[in-house]
Amino acid sequence: MNKLPLLGLAISLLTLGTTFSGCKKDDTEVSVLSPIAGNFVGTEKCPTTPGAPYTITIYNQADAGNGKVFISNLYGIGEVYEATVDGKNITVPKTPYQYTVGKDTYRGNISATGTVDGNILTINYTLDGDDPEQCSFVGDREFRGPTHQGPN
Repeated sequence: MNKLPLLGLAISLLTLGTTFSGCKKDDTEVSVLSPIAGNFVGTEKCPTTPGAPYTITIYNQADAGNGKVFISNLYGIGEVYEATVDGKNITVPKTPYQYTVGKDTYRGNISATGTVDGNILTINYTLDGDDPEQCSFVGDREFRGPTHQGPN
């Protein structure tokens, strides 16, 4: 009986065994990113504008340990603001905004406070300046579908 195939198999198994046994344990630390980050689809309630569904996005900064995130599209105007996170609470300090509709440009300041409870973002924000408003937005993480309030 030919022992050459058996010898080849033994050498192959020995080579594989020494290759995988030489791996080191990975000691790289993993930083936990903000659990409130995500895309939230929902509607806003404002005294002067109807609530149409849109998306607010909260995403992490490069330094995940600094307690800050970026939030975009508050009031549906597409701007990005820096926000502070404390647990499930999010705060946007008074920050300048600007947006244009047709030939009209609106400027002022926006501030916001809110929470992410599970997959639901509830945020209240105030605009002053050319387009004063006090609004609230309730949205659901995008992968679960929108949460709509009222008849909209």
